[in-house]
Amino acid sequence: MRAFRFLSLAVVLGLTMSVATGEDLKSGPDKKIGGAFDVNAITGEKAGKKLCYVCKFGGEARPAAVLIFTQKADDNLVEVVKAVDGVQKNNEKLGTVVIGVSGVAAADFEKIQTTHKLTTPLTIADDKDGPAKYELNKAAAVTVVVYKKGGDVTKNFAFKTTKEAAAAAKDIAAAATDALK
Repeated sequence: MRAFRFLSLAVVLGLTMSVATGEDLKSGPDKKIGGAFDVNAITGEKAGKKLCYVCKFGGEARPAAVLIFTQKADDNLVEVVKAVDGVQKNNEKLGTVVIGVSGVAAADFEKIQTTHKLTTPLTIADDKDGPAKYELNKAAAVTVVVYKKGGDVTKNFAFKTTKEAAAAAKDIAAAATDALK
């Protein structure tokens, strides 16, 4: 009887712990992108202009695109962008853009660009916290949305830190490659 009580207690504690730690961070759309939104381009061919990259990618009939929303501009973010740049360099039809939100400044991206010479355009969202329709979680330092032509999301990633995002850079690149198929 004592063993049964101990086992029952262990099962209850185990279930409680799995519920408490089993929830993944959710950020951004997972079925369909949130639509058009404006950004200020800091780097890339449209540097210095206000535009909508989602509109641009749609107008160019890109088969897939990667939107990287970030609250930080650091070397960990650079690892993510370089992984996506690698996919884009092998398939010019992939649309890629980084969108700074929640206080990322133009100077932050200019510094990264000077040091790393990234292909993916670095931009700042018009809306400080990002486009409302994208439902970005403030607890997510990085949210990556990979989608196909037409706006269907094929993969969504959310990370509490840029370090976690950097650790998943290969998975993000693989998702971008898969979306092109």
